[in-house]
Amino acid sequence: MELGWFISLIVAVILGNVFAIIIATLNKKVVKDRQKKVDFKRSDIYFYWTRWDYVTIICATYAFICIIGLATCLFMGQTIDDNWVQFFLHQAFMFSMLSSIWFITRLAYVFKGIKERWSDEFK
Repeated sequence: MELGWFISLIVAVILGNVFAIIIATLNKKVVKDRQKKVDFKRSDIYFYWTRWDYVTIICATYAFICIIGLATCLFMGQTIDDNWVQFFLHQAFMFSMLSSIWFITRLAYVFKGIKERWSDEFK
């Protein structure tokens, strides 16, 4: 394994875990019913701007910066054998995927909450 991939893997694990811990701490504010499903009628957390949104924006911004770094390295004529190209390629892929998944999950929770909370208005 090349050095760029290895360092990128370490950075991805550390940053991913930090971001996940920040988001996971929001679970104590979520009200659940007897079946351990989210009770959207009593949980308002998904309808407000929270840390989850900030983390998603930070993650997407970091991915964008890595894409710019990758493009800069490639425009300078470096190849995949260069450690910086490997680092930026891996980081850009991982964190753009992670921010996309978090964004889609966040939207799914909001839409599910709207459907359960105000279902009578859609009929």
